[in-house]
Amino acid sequence: MAAVNNKQATSAAALVFLGVLVAVLAAEDAGTTHLTFFMHDIVSGSSPTAVQVIKGPGGSATAATLGMSFGDTLVMDDPLTETSSPTSAALGRMQGFYLVSAQSGLVLTVCGNLLLTSGDHNGSTIAVLGRDDTGADVRELAVVGGTGKFRMATGYVLWKTSSAKGADATLQLDVYLTTSGNATTIDAGAPVSPAGGGSSAGSSSGSKSSSGAAARAAGGWVAVVVAAVVGSSWLW
Repeated sequence: MAAVNNKQATSAAALVFLGVLVAVLAAEDAGTTHLTFFMHDIVSGSSPTAVQVIKGPGGSATAATLGMSFGDTLVMDDPLTETSSPTSAALGRMQGFYLVSAQSGLVLTVCGNLLLTSGDHNGSTIAVLGRDDTGADVRELAVVGGTGKFRMATGYVLWKTSSAKGADATLQLDVYLTTSGNATTIDAGAPVSPAGGGSSAGSSSGSKSSSGAAARAAGGWVAVVVAAVVGSSWLW
């Protein structure tokens, strides 16, 4: 009886160990990336990067200082640079639209694609969607997808106003995203079309990722360890 109990205790311990092992392997397989950009949203002058395409029906301005009203919608093609200076190294574009979505105060709904044009991520995109309460110091928007090296990405963007002059603004974007779980369902060898042709050195970030082969190898090792540990536990 004591021998049977010892075997059961050993088996339980082995299963706990395996649970920890699988969790560690899953964490190792998660590709994580942190990217930082400065986005320049210019609505004034002769060469704006954001233009109004819809005028809201409201008679009075929701954000009087900027002359914007509930429902106003702008399309943007904003440059992304390495620093807050618009003449610093170009990293990509933010292409999409934003609209005034609150009846009081300047609160925007933002929908756009971060198109990366430099470094290892050249040609990849990151899809961003969320609420931008311009009165807050830091806003959080969602990463809802991506293409290229960021296929099916999830995560978030910390969105901060670096400087503003009238309706023009420079924003700092800290992007945190993961691509875990994609390696076994997506062909990592599929071609990615570079934006602007060729690849150039970029400033952005550190990244960690695992290939599909590595994921399959890890899964195979888990199976081997499960068989070995569980089988041997009945011999102990």
